[in-house]
Amino acid sequence: MSKINVRSPYYIYITEANLDSAKLELYVYTGTQGTRGAIDYTINPTAVGNKITFEISELVRDYIENTFDGSYTSSAVWVDYQITRTVSGAAQTPEAFVQLTGFDGYGYFSEGANPQNTQTVLQSNKTIHKYSDAPLRLPAHVTTSTEFTFLQNGSSIYNTTLDPSNSSDDTIRYVSSETTTGIDSWQDRVLLDSGTVESLDCVKDFLEDVDLYGVDTIYVDSGTTVEVYNVENVEECLGTPYKLTFVNKFGALQDLWFFKRSTLSMNTSQQTYKSNLVVDGSYSINQHQKSILTKQGNEFLILNSGFYSEDNNEVFKQLFLSEQVWIDYDSETLPVDITSSNLVHKTRLKDKLISYEISLEFSNDTINNIR
Repeated sequence: MSKINVRSPYYIYITEANLDSAKLELYVYTGTQGTRGAIDYTINPTAVGNKITFEISELVRDYIENTFDGSYTSSAVWVDYQITRTVSGAAQTPEAFVQLTGFDGYGYFSEGANPQNTQTVLQSNKTIHKYSDAPLRLPAHVTTSTEFTFLQNGSSIYNTTLDPSNSSDDTIRYVSSETTTGIDSWQDRVLLDSGTVESLDCVKDFLEDVDLYGVDTIYVDSGTTVEVYNVENVEECLGTPYKLTFVNKFGALQDLWFFKRSTLSMNTSQQTYKSNLVVDGSYSINQHQKSILTKQGNEFLILNSGFYSEDNNEVFKQLFLSEQVWIDYDSETLPVDITSSNLVHKTRLKDKLISYEISLEFSNDTINNIR
C-alpha cells in the first residue's frame, strides 16, 4: 500500500483527451481501514491542457497530531480518495477508491516526488546506541508478517512476530524487549516486586553492572529479507544520560541518547515601570522606584552526545529537522525545541571520534502562566 508522507508534497496527476474537470473527494480518518465517514474535502478544479494535478499533503497533515507522554503510540492515519472525471461535458463513473497510509514524515529533494520510505523499521541507522540499563524500541511499519528477535551474547532473549493490521493504532508499532511496562531499569524491577534497593556503595556498584535490557543484536526477518541491527550499550558513571524522543523522517518516534556533560541555564525577561513613591511630601527609601510589572524565565540545556558510529549522522540530521522533540528530564516527559541551527557532519576519517553538542530550550515558561 502506498504512503503519503505529509511533510513533503503528494501529487495526484490525471490526464485524458477532452478532460474538462475532475472532482477529488478526500477522506482522512483513524480506526479500521475502510470505515470512512463523511467526506473531509472536495476539490473540483478545471483542467488546463487536458491535465490536472492535485496536491493533498497539507490537507492530510491537519489530521495528524503527534503527542508523547512517555507512551509510544502510532500517529498514522488512513487516507482514501476517489476521483470523478468530467470529459467532453459528461460526468464519468467515479473511479475506484485509492487507499493510502498517512505519516508525518518527509522525503529529501533527491528522493523525488511522492517519497515512500518503504522500509519496515522506521529509522535510518543500523547501529543503535542506548543507555545500558534502559529499554530499546524499534518503530516498525509491518506490511508482511515480520519476526523480531532480540539477542544478547548470541542467545535469544525475546522474540515476537507481528502481522499487518488494518487498525490505525497499529500502523506504527514499537517493538521492544520491555515486556513489562513501567520498568526502565533493574532498580525499577526490584521496586515493582516490592523489594528494597539499598543505598550502599557496593550495591550501587553492583547495580551499575546489571543490564536489565542488555540486548546487543536484533534480527528483523520479513520472510524475504533479514536486517541486522547492532546495539551499543553505553554505561555512564559520571554524567546523567538524557533521552530525547523526536518525530523522525518516517513520521515515527525515535529515541536518541546524550551521555556526556550537560549544562542547564536560564534566561529571564521582564517589563518594568517607575512608581510614584511620594506620600505627603516624602517617600520611603526602602521602596522600589523601578518596579517589575512582569518577569519570566526560560530554561536551556546544552547536551553532549558522547561517541557515536558514523551511520548515526543521519539520525542527528533528522533530530535537527524534527518539529516535535521531547526530553526525559527529572522523571518527566517534557517538550523541548532544538535551538542549535548548524549541524556539521562528522566522519571517522576526518574526526576519528564522532560526537555532537546541541542546545535546546524547554518549550514552556519557567513560571506557570497557563490561564
